[in-house]
Amino acid sequence: MKRATALLLIALAACSRAPEPQPEPTRAVEAPAPAPIPSAAGTDLSRYVGKYPFDPVAGTRFVDEPAVRAAVALVVPDAEVRDIVLSRDATANPIAERDGRVLSWACEAHNCGPHNWAIAITPDGRDAAVCYHDQDAGVSRWYPADYRAPAPDGCPSGE
Repeated sequence: MKRATALLLIALAACSRAPEPQPEPTRAVEAPAPAPIPSAAGTDLSRYVGKYPFDPVAGTRFVDEPAVRAAVALVVPDAEVRDIVLSRDATANPIAERDGRVLSWACEAHNCGPHNWAIAITPDGRDAAVCYHDQDAGVSRWYPADYRAPAPDGCPSGE
């Protein structure tokens, strides 16, 4: 009987303890934009006009150009959008020059209307804007937000 009473007292003591503190749930935090890559002096992105974004010019593709990558990193805070916009896994039009900017347009293969994007960057690489359109997600916006009004039917292709 003494043993049963002791076990009962131990069980009651365990039930009356304060619950162990639980760690705070972690929240998904958007990855910060990577540090900008310094652009080389004398950058002239207009040399890509007429080429596809994935064609090397002097050994470098437009989407791999340090000035382009740095400018996109500065204006697009969303890491997933940055990765898509700078990806080589896309269908694209030749790069054009519009309104004093070099315009690169690309889209998801076999899904161009609903999912496309564009980079509009000054030839010296100092100022860029990115348009991202994903109809299925209901997203059509410019980065930075104040660059232009949202594109209702996709991003400008330069054609």
